[in-house]
Amino acid sequence: MNLSIPIVRQNAWKVAGTITTSQAALTTNKSAATVDALTATGVVKLRPNDGSVSLELRFKGLATDADSNVLNVYAMRDPKGTGDHYTLIGTLTLTTGTQTDGTNLFADTAVITSELWIDDIVVMSDAANGIARVALNTQGYTHFLFICTTLASTSVIVDSTRI
Repeated sequence: MNLSIPIVRQNAWKVAGTITTSQAALTTNKSAATVDALTATGVVKLRPNDGSVSLELRFKGLATDADSNVLNVYAMRDPKGTGDHYTLIGTLTLTTGTQTDGTNLFADTAVITSELWIDDIVVMSDAANGIARVALNTQGYTHFLFICTTLASTSVIVDSTRI
């Protein structure tokens, strides 16, 4: 009997962007135009335009062990690019561990608060110098935005992959 092993597509990690300055949280105005006017070094915009149904994220940066960074995560459903409004889907508190990627250190701990999403946002973290990851179903949203409201590290790099 020949057993068939299904082929699983392996998707590489891609750098979505780098944050080097903190940015105030979006409060009363979360329009696409408002976001476009923000300082580029204070935000990461992720647009999974490859039809991704689910995303996995990880975070690293120029940091020291135990740095704590707070990121607000927003999403916008705007498939035609006409400019809609972002909505807050959660706040991530990331703590840096000691696992390295060149000169960067990975966050080994991730905690999500203020979760406002259609489905669960899954956080995998060990607080033992591994790599914390966050997975979510995109739910048809086409744009994701990361704003670092508290930046203890020199930088936070957002990596993403399709799952």
